Amino acid sequence: MFDFNCDCAQEYGIYKNEKELEIAQYVSSINIAAGFHAGDPLSIKKALNFAKEHDVTVGAHIGYQDIQGFGSRKVELSDEEIETTVLYQIGAITSFANALNLEIEHVRLHGAMKDELNNNIEFAKKVASAVKIFNPWLNLYVNNPETKEILEKEIGIKCALEVAFEDLGSIRAIRELDFKPDTIHFKTLEGAKQAREVLKPTPVNYNRVGGQI
Repeated sequence: MFDFNCDCAQEYGIYKNEKELEIAQYVSSINIAAGFHAGDPLSIKKALNFAKEHDVTVGAHIGYQDIQGFGSRKVELSDEEIETTVLYQIGAITSFANALNLEIEHVRLHGAMKDELNNNIEFAKKVASAVKIFNPWLNLYVNNPETKEILEKEIGIKCALEVAFEDLGSIRAIRELDFKPDTIHFKTLEGAKQAREVLKPTPVNYNRVGGQI
């Protein structure tokens, strides 16, 4: 089985995104924006309440501090800034979740920060180390099998391998890959509906990572 995930709370003030919670009806885990690239208190609370009502897994969706660019622009950070950027955002979602009697189980990076994670192993190690400091049981979503292997071996953190949904053919093709992903990311309502008709998703957590298929 696969986990299905989508991003939520990517709103800010008057800028709303109601589509996300429509997609979330068809997934098993949601990634809640933590306020740096998007996400404000009301949208975060709304996403958490949705998770509680629909019994889906919660993760922190973190990025560079770039509201204006929606986290799409790379920001040069020192080692200390990387660590505190990660800790602050995970802490924000965790504290809010705990207030509603929820726990978070994973971390997914956004935009330019996600690209850096999957293409710069030294940056990935720093991010993974910060996640481990906060909670060694959290899963870090990655898109690169080599990154997953290195982080699990050298940092000692669980990683969930993510692929993006393209069409139903891509799900069938996944079964033929040498590496098996743990989670599939959805950006469209149509795609999530199509996939849900074929597969019933299973959330990724630290007991099941690597055993989804």
